[in-house]
Amino acid sequence: MNFAWPWALALLALLPLLVWRYRAGLPRPARAAAIHPDLALLARAQGRPRPLRRHLPAALYLGAVGLALLALGRPQAPWPLPDNRTAIMLVVDVSRSMEARDIEPSRFVAAQRAARTFVKSLPAGTRVGLASFAGSALLNAPLTSRHATVLEAIDGLSLGYSTAIGDGLLEGLKALPASVPGSPGERPSAAIVLLSDGRSNNGADPLQAADQIRRAGIKVYTVGLGTERGSLRSNRWNTSGRGFDETTLRQIATTTGGRYYEARSAGELNTVYQQMGRSLAWRVEQREVSGLVAALAGLLLLGSLGLSERWARRLL
Repeated sequence: MNFAWPWALALLALLPLLVWRYRAGLPRPARAAAIHPDLALLARAQGRPRPLRRHLPAALYLGAVGLALLALGRPQAPWPLPDNRTAIMLVVDVSRSMEARDIEPSRFVAAQRAARTFVKSLPAGTRVGLASFAGSALLNAPLTSRHATVLEAIDGLSLGYSTAIGDGLLEGLKALPASVPGSPGERPSAAIVLLSDGRSNNGADPLQAADQIRRAGIKVYTVGLGTERGSLRSNRWNTSGRGFDETTLRQIATTTGGRYYEARSAGELNTVYQQMGRSLAWRVEQREVSGLVAALAGLLLLGSLGLSERWARRLL
């Protein structure tokens, strides 16, 4: 934590003085003994010792004063803020292998649900779009801040044959803005989130597409979806095992400066998308938190006064 006015923290030296003054005001043991005819009655009248009740209001008051003095120093702390300049393209594999049920209820349904969670986790104003690919790529929803449009496009996804990862990446790249208005040659904060459960067997080479995306200054975050026991067979083609090309997905992420994730269950996939939503659509800035610290000081002061009033009016 940083302070805009660090010199104000010198006032914290008053706290030991308050502690000394409090201790000096505590009742001291009697210097002389007195004989009482009924010691049991005297003990019942005195009650059991309650050090917490005795010192808690003072401790809360001291904490309130300390926080108030900290607030005078204008503390600054990292604070998450929505980044409305962020542009994110979801690129989803919709090949027939997504019908496999090693991930309940199926890879395809799990991917749709996780994508919906991702879009809903984005702050208002964040631009997001959707592209899908099987044998070719399709732009399902262009970049928009109207998240409901993208959610509808996610619900409308349908499956096809073959897997063209490179085409899907290039479709996501084309959908991203070329520059920031008023800042020629610069790109806004942009990213592509790629999900695939297979190996590219059609279209552009994925690594060449990744290199083109790298030159554009965009990161690709890749997600490999599937398990070792996943299998799916049909009359037209046959696939078994986990299926996705982990090496290629890792290389795509590494080439562009992104990150590779692996999801072996619907829960893991959901968690991955939530993590990416928090990291891609938010930025952390140093913000002054004097008001927050002062509010906490006020709560402690109210607690101190409330306990003092409540306990002072009760027969202990």
